[in-house]
Amino acid sequence: MSVRYYWISFIVVLVLTVVISWLRQTRTKKEFFTIMAGVAGGLVVIGLLIAGLGKLLEALGIAQSGFLF
Repeated sequence: MSVRYYWISFIVVLVLTVVISWLRQTRTKKEFFTIMAGVAGGLVVIGLLIAGLGKLLEALGIAQSGFLF
């Protein structure tokens, strides 16, 4: 995977973290990093759900092999 995708992922996590922190009016570094961990974890879960859905569609014969990756 290209380095560009890592930078894009980092920027997405950082922007979402700053927006959520601003909306929740967080004050401490611990709260900020807790939100950052939650955002990163949430994006991982979403990615895994998409991958699982792709595998399910492949197993059901709706999608072709290699549909997602």
